[in-house]
Amino acid sequence: MFPNKALIAALLATTFALNGCVAPPPRQRVVYHESADQDYSGRYCHRCGTVRDIDQVELRQGNSGGGAVLGAIIGGLIGNQFGRGNGRAAATAVGVVGGAAVGNSIEENDARARSGYAWRFRVELDDGRWASVTQYDNPGVHPGDRVFVRGEHIEIMHDNR
Repeated sequence: MFPNKALIAALLATTFALNGCVAPPPRQRVVYHESADQDYSGRYCHRCGTVRDIDQVELRQGNSGGGAVLGAIIGGLIGNQFGRGNGRAAATAVGVVGGAAVGNSIEENDARARSGYAWRFRVELDDGRWASVTQYDNPGVHPGDRVFVRGEHIEIMHDNR
């Protein structure tokens, strides 16, 4: 009986560990990326510009069904450890169905936590290009403000270059 308990404990630990492997929500997104040689270079800035438009957008994360599949597999393995003959088959079936429900619920909760509202900034860059940057926070930027696109977020410029 001890090996069954150890297997169940290992499967539960694996389930919770895999839940911790879910990628965190993207904190910022930018539509274009530049090479490193286009950094701020004194007089002319390739990533400096003026904010022309700001929108608040809703980011919705979907449910892939992977949680249900993983839950069904783990639930089936756990259920298969109980009973004999038809009882074992029934326990396995209950484990599959229950595991799928739990896995799907965990994935839906994670998707809900990663969804939310963000800010989309449209920036007219000094060299004539446009950048659209989406990030969760608004550091006090308003249309007409001069900004610097650093990596995947914007920063307010405090001087008039």
